[in-house]
Amino acid sequence: MKITNLEKGEDYNLKPDTQIQIERTNPFFNDYGEQSTPLELPASERNRRLLGFPDSFGRRVKMQPTDVAIQDGEYFSQCRQVVLSAQYEGSISTSFYMNDGSFYSRIQNVKLKDIFKDEFIPGVNNVEEGIEFCRRLRTNESDEYGIFPVLLTDDSGVKSGLNYKVLNAYGRDQVLKWSKIYPWWDFQFPAAQAFNPDIAEADCDFYNAVQRIEYVDNIPITLTPGYYISPFIRANYLLKRVFAHFGYTLQDNFFTRTDPFRKMVVVNNVMDVLVNGRIKIADLVPDCSCADFIAAFRKKFCCEFASDEGKRTADVIFLRDALNAAPEEDLTRQVTQEPTLSYKSEKDYKRVTLSPAEKVDTDLSDTFDDFDGMVKSNPGAYFNQEDGAFYKLGWSGNYEVLTKIGEASQDYNTGDKLEAKEIKVPEVIPEFRTLSYKGTVDEADFTYDIGQFLYIGSYKSLNSKMVITGKDKEETSESASKQKTMFAFNYLSSGRPEGSISAYDIFDSAHPRIFDYALYYNGTYGIFERFYRDYDLLLRNSLHETKVKLLLSQSQKQNLPSYAKVVIRGVPFLFNKLKFTLGGKTEPVESELYTVTLMEPINEAPTINGQLKAMDAQYKWVGRERVTEVGWDEYNSSGLDKGRTFVTIYPPLPSAEYVGKPYGKQTSYTEQKTQHRTAFRSAKYKYTKTEVWLECIPK
Repeated sequence: MKITNLEKGEDYNLKPDTQIQIERTNPFFNDYGEQSTPLELPASERNRRLLGFPDSFGRRVKMQPTDVAIQDGEYFSQCRQVVLSAQYEGSISTSFYMNDGSFYSRIQNVKLKDIFKDEFIPGVNNVEEGIEFCRRLRTNESDEYGIFPVLLTDDSGVKSGLNYKVLNAYGRDQVLKWSKIYPWWDFQFPAAQAFNPDIAEADCDFYNAVQRIEYVDNIPITLTPGYYISPFIRANYLLKRVFAHFGYTLQDNFFTRTDPFRKMVVVNNVMDVLVNGRIKIADLVPDCSCADFIAAFRKKFCCEFASDEGKRTADVIFLRDALNAAPEEDLTRQVTQEPTLSYKSEKDYKRVTLSPAEKVDTDLSDTFDDFDGMVKSNPGAYFNQEDGAFYKLGWSGNYEVLTKIGEASQDYNTGDKLEAKEIKVPEVIPEFRTLSYKGTVDEADFTYDIGQFLYIGSYKSLNSKMVITGKDKEETSESASKQKTMFAFNYLSSGRPEGSISAYDIFDSAHPRIFDYALYYNGTYGIFERFYRDYDLLLRNSLHETKVKLLLSQSQKQNLPSYAKVVIRGVPFLFNKLKFTLGGKTEPVESELYTVTLMEPINEAPTINGQLKAMDAQYKWVGRERVTEVGWDEYNSSGLDKGRTFVTIYPPLPSAEYVGKPYGKQTSYTEQKTQHRTAFRSAKYKYTKTEVWLECIPK
């Protein structure tokens, strides 16, 4: 065996019969990559020189990892060498990181923004060119950037107007309310209008393509053109740039081949990207490390990035694909001793839970940790596949009242008795909110719903100060807060670029399903069902540890992937830790494997329909109303029912036991003056009894 320092092109001095033990860990079950156990190199003059004299007393220069190559027969691997300790005239303790272990050791302490330090989008040299660049992005044809309107927290302090601020508003003014000058004249004039931020016609443009006045804490602020316009960087382009920065080529993969992930973007909340006339790419990326950004993919989609240190390439692998693939090797002949099988007790089986590291703010009064608690508090709870939120249906009189009880960022958590295997994704999930306009016409307040858009929370300002109207002094905006990775799909709906987390086009009135994937955790097309169910099945029913001594060939040591499915005596396994030695005497080494065959009785996570029973109920509630005219005596003696306002009720899950039985009956007595009193006649009144109730009927 020889170990070569690639930077110096020389081999290290090794002790006779030097042997290295390598541990190739399965990335789906371990947080660290392939690496060696510490190796003691002799502190020879040659080794000291090649490593920069690590045993120098009072050293002032930090030790840096070194690129090396290890060769043992036909086995060859490029890797990174890290010095752990050194003693003059003693030894130098060192470890080696191979393949994904090498890659992850490179990215740990590098900030994502540092990759794009001092880099600007080419062709943008002033604000108008920046706005024109963003106009061109609306075709959704760019492989590097996208754009669409998103909602931001309203900090205007103004009660009327829009309930959110809008980033990338593109459209024109729209009449929301008409009014007559005289009641007897049919002519109407626009009494209230607002900018609709999602129209794509010839006379439309970005709202902030011209100077505007906005309010912050009820203070008017002058905004020059370019504020509240920001492109969003494509997730695949950002991934590609991260790998390229560390010298790797990311291969064509599931995300680059599959819609809607091909056009998926990483959303930012920077409101002043354009205002200095140039677009810093660093302003468009999350404020996190490269490792955290890659972890957002790994954790969210149950995937890993497998790197080849020799070819300097990387690929995306999924656990579901590894499980469904044909076995990579039959290792029966490599077994040198009977395997040791360990079995789990009932309490050792686990289940997957998924949650984002952060959530956007919500106005919901109650939140639920799991579905079990949600259903106990709300028997009629159901999941809306279109927007990813949870609702319950109530009744006020005979009118339906829809109440949201869980946001699209609701954790995936069945709430059953098994111990949770918590997967916390370093991300924020944007959520659909309704953009509304509040105004007053003819002394009457009104609310106009413009539509649903993704809400991403508060904005941040990185490049500007805002001038307060009518004052000479300037007010500096708050410093930017750190933001986790935020993914969103980007597509065209009727020619308009839209952002979504749903498999459905909610911007089309028919809400058709257009994708097979959603970005929220729950539902048929959600993250759990599409990416995590196979892993959850293993946790609930398998992954028994098996230890076996294997005598591997040099070719197997070189080529057997850490995530490979293998077979021993016809039984399939996944590696947990594949171990082998290089150099010295060839001898078997004990590796750790996990079973993948499901043990009976099989415990399977319920589907969302199976847990929220209201979604598959065979019956439904309908509202009924009966209005009858009554006399003065009955009205006068109606007690608490006189003038009663119907309360909203939330009935139990509809079932056969409620059929034919009125539920939640309420009664209200009202009076109505039908004739005004004059000098020649008395006033007349009409008394009405209104009864409302619910009936349970088959669907």
